[in-house]
Amino acid sequence: MDLNRIRLRATFFSLGVVLLLSTFFVYSIYQDKKRVLDEKTSSHRELLKNAYDLAIAETEQGINYLTYKMMTDRHIIDAFEAGERDQLYALALPYFKESKLRNEVDLAGFIKADGTHFLRLTQPKKFGDNITKKRPILAEAIRTQKPIVSLDVTIYNISLVRIIPIFKDKKFLGLLQVTADISRVQDRLDSHSAIKSAIAIDTETLKKLLPDSNFIQYSTHSIVEYNDDLFKKFPTTYNFPYSMRHTVNDKTYIIATRELMTYSDKPLAKLICALDITSDEKAYEQEVSTLIIVSVGLLILLGVILNFGFKSLIERINKQSDNFNLQLKTQLYTDNLTGLPNRKALIEKIHQQKNLGIILVNIDNFKEINDLYGHEIGDKLLQKLGDQLSILSEKNFLSAYKMHSDEYAMLLQKNVDPSEFHFMAQTILTTLNGTCYEVDGVNIFATVSMGSDLCVSENYDLMGHADMALKKAKKQSVAYLAYNDSLHIKEEYLNNIMWSKKLKDTIDSNSFILHYQGIHDVQTREIYEYEALVRINGINGTIIYPAQFLDIAKKTRLYPYITRFVIRTIFHQLHTTPHRYSINLSITDILDPEIQTMIYELLSQSSDGNRLIFEILESEGIENHAEVSSFITKIKTFGAKIAIDDFGTGYSNFAHIMRLNVDFIKIDASLIKNLDVDLSAQDIVGTIVEFAHRLNIKTVAEFVHNENVYNECIELGIDYLQGYYLSHPKPL
Repeated sequence: MDLNRIRLRATFFSLGVVLLLSTFFVYSIYQDKKRVLDEKTSSHRELLKNAYDLAIAETEQGINYLTYKMMTDRHIIDAFEAGERDQLYALALPYFKESKLRNEVDLAGFIKADGTHFLRLTQPKKFGDNITKKRPILAEAIRTQKPIVSLDVTIYNISLVRIIPIFKDKKFLGLLQVTADISRVQDRLDSHSAIKSAIAIDTETLKKLLPDSNFIQYSTHSIVEYNDDLFKKFPTTYNFPYSMRHTVNDKTYIIATRELMTYSDKPLAKLICALDITSDEKAYEQEVSTLIIVSVGLLILLGVILNFGFKSLIERINKQSDNFNLQLKTQLYTDNLTGLPNRKALIEKIHQQKNLGIILVNIDNFKEINDLYGHEIGDKLLQKLGDQLSILSEKNFLSAYKMHSDEYAMLLQKNVDPSEFHFMAQTILTTLNGTCYEVDGVNIFATVSMGSDLCVSENYDLMGHADMALKKAKKQSVAYLAYNDSLHIKEEYLNNIMWSKKLKDTIDSNSFILHYQGIHDVQTREIYEYEALVRINGINGTIIYPAQFLDIAKKTRLYPYITRFVIRTIFHQLHTTPHRYSINLSITDILDPEIQTMIYELLSQSSDGNRLIFEILESEGIENHAEVSSFITKIKTFGAKIAIDDFGTGYSNFAHIMRLNVDFIKIDASLIKNLDVDLSAQDIVGTIVEFAHRLNIKTVAEFVHNENVYNECIELGIDYLQGYYLSHPKPL
């Protein structure tokens, strides 16, 4: 009897302990799963906020594009000033239609300074009315004569509105108004993040605007627009709180309300966003149910001792699992032979990173190397080439990958322009093809072929295009080829062939000519020097400009002939005229031994070197070449001067300008052409001028095309000016 009592007490005590531990364990699991669900819910709320900001930004970008296109078209401004409605409609409509086709805008119109509609692009026959009393935003824009971007309500709907004041010669002409319906923001929310949305307006305000309306009405607001029937199913007492979780028809949603404000920070309406999190809720409930059953059963069976043992076992398993996963990941993403990341790693990296460039490298005749030396030496050669590519990658902001067989890839890790990228590839090619590999006492000289491409848009087949370029390079027996559309367009081939022949004929017939554009001294407005610009004499007296033939000349290796023609002609002009002249040189020209020798010989034979300026393109990586510095030092001994061309295009580096000891900085046209209206450009140009003057370097402004730009250049202290406002290129 006593033993049975003791046994029962021990049993109940053990069961009590097991039940207590089971309860604690299940509660811990429940809390952990609830925390995970709460974190997911919180992330969903953050997604709603970020998705709205992104949708507004994308919608505003479309509006900005249209306003930019029309406001930079001087013919549109002239037509608006002259009151030529039909002409203004004809000029502005193509821009508007283009934006409409891209689903970026809904309405656009011009409003005169007195507030009357001058032209509605969607209703060109409706004009002359003044709605500034109904649209305070228009009255505010006319009053302040400043741009406004805001949400606004019209008789059509709520819209994102951009209003730009129009000036000509500092005279206020009126406004350009461009709008995008709020539904475009809703569509973007839905397409980007599957977020359903509705617009709610205060019911009393809505009845004043639209007394006969029959919208869905809730506690204090009415739904005027929605893109999902979900918003029909809220309770009539729903009062649109800032954020909540709401269940409709067995589905759970995160509901977030965002106040839509006007330009004056007054509430305009509410945007109600809904994101379906039903799957998260159900997964949470299923996980909790399953874990409760399993956990209680295990804890009852195992008891207190096994509970602690199981916990220890789980920790050990998790640790081993992490190590195993790490090893598996390493094997999955690494090439066993070279230790480089493999093709799978490359593909995932391309999906993660935007604006990439890629270079594919393939060993020429690798099969013959394997046949001649054996696969063991062939494998070691692959390893050595992989090591070499790793070193080159680190120097050029690239990462190396091992592809299948004897192919490698080098992925760009920073944004560069095409010319710098291709120069980088050419440098790598030169290094690789100039390297001899010592493998087990055998010297192997292995050459490679390369194909490359730069990403230009989303969903761009970067790998496929680079592979096409590599195959084309192999087929054409060239060492390097960069992808472009002409690789698979027959017309481009024919055009290249035609221009190649035309350039050859031009060289044979000496049909190149030079036009000269004056560079004017700011103080006297007299021409200080002439820039030599190459042209081709076409049929019937037509002139062919460099944009049509320089690229082909470089591809067909005819470019050095053009450079030599320009140099010879300018030295002749030095001997026969009293003017100063400037010659454009590329990095390729400077690194060409024949062209270098030609320049040095002509300078040594001439006493007019002090009237010669060499313009070097700033965007071609000149800081990377000791040869450039050596070239500059040598020509300066003959009195010639150096100008850095296109300074400020995105690769400007004051440090290497100081090292190169230049005399002039030519500020790029992209900074000058809108200098009279672009405050950012003014700040940048002002900084360049101040920097240059501190170093006793003269500055030249390119693309001075009107009086306003001319006056701004003078005000900023620029020394010399070049552009159509002062003089056009022409024969001397």
